Amino acid sequence: MIEDEAVFLDKMSGFDFEELVADILNRLGYGHVEKILFTQDGGRDILIHSPNGLIVVECKHQPKSSIGRPVVQKLHSAVITSKAVKGMLVTTGRFTKEALEYAADLARSNTHIDMIDRPILIDMASRANVTMVSGRQKLSVWTYSLPSRDETARGISSHVASLSSSHPRNPYELLNNWNRVVSYLPVYSITYNVSSVFETSVGVVHRESASKARLFLDGNTGQLYSDNISSFLESEQQDQFNQPHQDFVGNLPTFHIDATTMQRSAKKFIIQKHTRNVSYYGRNNQRYTKECIPGEREVYISDVRQLYLPLTRIDFKLGSTSYYTEGTQAPSGRLLSQSDNLRQCRLCNRTINKCAIICDTCGKTTHSGGFFISTIHGFRCKRCGRTTCREHGYWRRKYLILKELLCPVCFEATRNENLTFRRFDLLSTPSLWKSLFGQS
Repeated sequence: MIEDEAVFLDKMSGFDFEELVADILNRLGYGHVEKILFTQDGGRDILIHSPNGLIVVECKHQPKSSIGRPVVQKLHSAVITSKAVKGMLVTTGRFTKEALEYAADLARSNTHIDMIDRPILIDMASRANVTMVSGRQKLSVWTYSLPSRDETARGISSHVASLSSSHPRNPYELLNNWNRVVSYLPVYSITYNVSSVFETSVGVVHRESASKARLFLDGNTGQLYSDNISSFLESEQQDQFNQPHQDFVGNLPTFHIDATTMQRSAKKFIIQKHTRNVSYYGRNNQRYTKECIPGEREVYISDVRQLYLPLTRIDFKLGSTSYYTEGTQAPSGRLLSQSDNLRQCRLCNRTINKCAIICDTCGKTTHSGGFFISTIHGFRCKRCGRTTCREHGYWRRKYLILKELLCPVCFEATRNENLTFRRFDLLSTPSLWKSLFGQS
């Protein structure tokens, strides 16, 4: 493992920055890195001899300014002259809209230039175990820490309990043999404020405001990411990312969306989110509808953080039955499941729309209720309330139309009562026929 390193951007010269970029590219395994002498650079600061061909790199240490189209044009010429497979423009600042559009046009003509601004460089440095410092602030990627094993077990149990019913053992007591696999998604965590006032001839008809609201943008596509996840994690603390969790499998993700594009996308989504159609009455007592759209100047982005959002898949057992859940875990242990198989009846494979029954004997989730014996997949024991699936349950006709349903424990207790109980059985046609028509 490569040793961690801290570098101070504010004290760097342009030559120092080229050394830093060369070191990061070397650590990330781009290929053999070669520095070009200042008098010979010709728009090239670094050459990378990669397995796929030559890559030309231009470095611009300009944290307080934007890089425009002319710099991209110069690098483009260097790529053509060097017969390189692509170029790479690296800056501690940001790119202008025109520079990004020109690079996109080049890509459409099959000439690729990677536009690496401050956020993308921070991500690359983090993966190379290099911490960049500006002022007194570490320029690092953030994350949400994952809960301990015991907190995770309680989070799983709480999620299971919200979808199902079990007795006498609760889901935590039924839970065993669980395993967690962690992956990371690159997102921009954006905190913003909105303050808009909308008026007509009758006065103020709407005020739109938000304070310290948050949204996530996908760091690869720039698209709005699952609003319910940002809401779920809103009260949770973010921590600086040091190293992947021990349950992590795969490669750390990369950010591809630059700061300029991210800022424009974020404002677009914020404006869409806070656009309202408002009804009001005019002076003539007629009802009108006004579309209230906040302006860009009324949206203030107060904080942007690059975030490795941990996503988890947890495979676990309830009793002897296997399940899984995929989603997001909060540091506090709460679980937001995006998909699972807890709502699948393990006897008929249909979706359970109501509260599921968890068999206290084997852990299977099943439908509850049903009038006919053939439709009862799970039930509560009539004597002790134990939740039981039909594979472990017993029944007998009681009076004319009533049935008594028993769990295995209560069935054993009835042996001395001279009562005749039958096992649930759908495999035998005669048994099914008798069950349907009430013969015992």
